[in-house]
Amino acid sequence: MVIFAVLLVLGLGLWIWCKQPGLPVEDVLPSHPLLFARLTHVREHVNEAINSDIGKNIAAINFLDVLSRNNSSPKDIDDFQRWQKDVVKFWDNPLTKKLLDKEAAVSVYQNGGSYRVFVVLRLTLSTRIAESLGGLSRHWGDDVSVRRQKYDGRVINHLLFKKEKLELAYVRIKDLLIVAPEPLAHLEEVVDVYRHKNNSLATDSSFNFIRRNAYLGGDGLVFVNFNLFSNLWRGSRLTPLGYQAAAFPVYGLSYVPGVVSKYKMMVGVDENYMPSDMRKAFSCSAVANDTLKLVPFNAIFYDWGGCYDFGRSWDAIKQRLEENPELAQRAVKLKDRIEQHFNIDIKKDVLPVLGHEIGGYLTDVDMQGSYPFPLPRFLVFVKLQDRPAAERLLDKITHASVLTPKTEEYNHVVIHYISSSLGANMDPGYGFLGDYLLLATSRQLIKRSIDAYNDSFRSIMSDDVVEQFSLAKGNKFHSMTLMKTAELSRRAQDFLGWVDKYLSDRVTMAAAYQKDGDNKKHELDQAIADKKAELILAQKKLTQLKSASLMDVSFEDPSFVNGAIENLSREENSIRDDIAYYKKQKEDLSQFMDNYATSAQSAKLAMYNMDTVVCPLLKGMESIDTQAVTVRYDDKILETEFWVK
Repeated sequence: MVIFAVLLVLGLGLWIWCKQPGLPVEDVLPSHPLLFARLTHVREHVNEAINSDIGKNIAAINFLDVLSRNNSSPKDIDDFQRWQKDVVKFWDNPLTKKLLDKEAAVSVYQNGGSYRVFVVLRLTLSTRIAESLGGLSRHWGDDVSVRRQKYDGRVINHLLFKKEKLELAYVRIKDLLIVAPEPLAHLEEVVDVYRHKNNSLATDSSFNFIRRNAYLGGDGLVFVNFNLFSNLWRGSRLTPLGYQAAAFPVYGLSYVPGVVSKYKMMVGVDENYMPSDMRKAFSCSAVANDTLKLVPFNAIFYDWGGCYDFGRSWDAIKQRLEENPELAQRAVKLKDRIEQHFNIDIKKDVLPVLGHEIGGYLTDVDMQGSYPFPLPRFLVFVKLQDRPAAERLLDKITHASVLTPKTEEYNHVVIHYISSSLGANMDPGYGFLGDYLLLATSRQLIKRSIDAYNDSFRSIMSDDVVEQFSLAKGNKFHSMTLMKTAELSRRAQDFLGWVDKYLSDRVTMAAAYQKDGDNKKHELDQAIADKKAELILAQKKLTQLKSASLMDVSFEDPSFVNGAIENLSREENSIRDDIAYYKKQKEDLSQFMDNYATSAQSAKLAMYNMDTVVCPLLKGMESIDTQAVTVRYDDKILETEFWVK
């Protein structure tokens, strides 16, 4: 009975001990890191990545063969093979899986001209008990020596891996194991932070700025503090690049997994270091995106921006051109010809009618048509500030156009289009829908936008992902991108199939040229041999004639002999010229054949890389249904959210 009571008390104490909240990683790490990264459920995330379609396809790639075919050096191949084996060995180690079962973090600090690194691991109950009983030491192996150092009530263990010539140190504080490479470990500093003798990461204002804006309860968090490089840009000699870098001093990334996984990139903003143009751009307010109602349900890519300033972009282009006078002169001539032809002034007539919203969508890439190249089917829309002025402007432009436009009224909207010999899907046109100007590669796309605009069930608004990604419901953004990743991946594979056929034709053509070239070279070799035989015969005749004229002085007409010698000399020179010409033809042909052989070899390598590396990656990406990217910013922070389903 007593034994039972003792066991019950021990079990109850162990249960209470296990239920105690874990020590926050931020409470043991020093403040002001250059980099901090944390991930919970590490083993689960790694296994999920390994077992995903993308992970399986990557694992199936024979990277050693890829490196070899791409002419990597034997040293690089050996280094990669050794690294690959080390990674597998590290991950298959039972201790690694125990240590990475719950949470892991890494923090990097600048230490003069070098850097200190702390790795923090949250221990499971069994690992904590094993570490308390010294059970971890058996995992290090016989070639590892352990030296223990006591500091302020804690034991710092110093490990020497003799075979790898690697030194590490670690200390356990509650359920955290803090590891650092020697000789810059300085784990005493970690103990001092825990004892509140030094400031912790939890008191770092820059880190807390990122943490406040991160997802609550997220699995992953990354923090980068560019403020600590301030000596590079905050001096008296501030370069333009340094000035812009100083405007974005801190960066962060937050991650939440799920059926819809979310990633948020956060960038701290310091307006004091922003150029005036950038400050104006950041003063633009976020707006609700009403253009989703223009996008048909079958769109596979969509992009929208709500703060585009055409006037400022025009001025920026002019300023860039001033840096290249020759290019600027050609650009000005082109602009003048366009304005003269259409009788318009771009700055006065075009820019003022355009609003600040611009975007577009893609529905397909046609690779089966009668044309010899892929044709994307896309539509671009621009919000207008003055629709009547825009209508008058486009009427003026179309009437001055070489091609005669046609019109069609569809659901009370007039569509202007140009018939094309490429087929019904390539009759580019434009139309006005509400406050938006629609420009499309096909009038059929304009019709689809009109249908979507009038019936939300035919627009992308009816797709569940719009709600799951929080893209509508009056939420305000500065820009938005939506991608049907699986469909885009399939289109990309179709495009690679078209590229593969194109490259295959080049290889076949090169083989045909090689065969024809070999025949031509054989003909040239024969022609050169024949000419050499003629040259030898001519040289013999010339030698005989000269000898005969010297030995027989009884010739009554020496001029006849001299004329014959001159004729033979000219014939000899002509034959030499023919031989030189044939040799030059052969050299040019050899160079031409070498170029084609090199081109064919490059094409074969590109086909191999596409088939072995790119296609498996794209195939794996078919497991990702949809992705979205949204951007919002103000005078304090720039937030970019990524949604993955």
